[in-house]
Amino acid sequence: MLPSISTVLSIEMVRDGGSLAAHFIGANGSSYCLHFQLITMRDSNGDVQRIGYAKPVVFERLEFREANRFEWQGINLVEVSWIHARVLLRQLRGHRCNDRDSKWLAAMEESATAEGALPQAVVSWLHALK
Repeated sequence: MLPSISTVLSIEMVRDGGSLAAHFIGANGSSYCLHFQLITMRDSNGDVQRIGYAKPVVFERLEFREANRFEWQGINLVEVSWIHARVLLRQLRGHRCNDRDSKWLAAMEESATAEGALPQAVVSWLHALK
């Protein structure tokens, strides 16, 4: 069963070059992540090509804090359908988000609707790097 969302923590493009993640707190108080893992492959020139996203997953985030360190670990990973991902994204849309989170939420919605295709926001970001 998918967690219902009580609070949106952040929505972002991950620093791996294009994966997308929405972090939120469920109604049960646990911290979760809806994650779209980037799929890449190398072309004949050896350049990395971003193909799209693997099936979405939801996992619970356990956070560990020490004096000078913060870590987290994902547990209870569940692969979900693109339909289920869209349900979670609609729940996220119902919460207040800052401009940055709204940008990446729209990208996740676009990708989920296209069942894993790269959204325009990620394509634009990649072109800006060139």
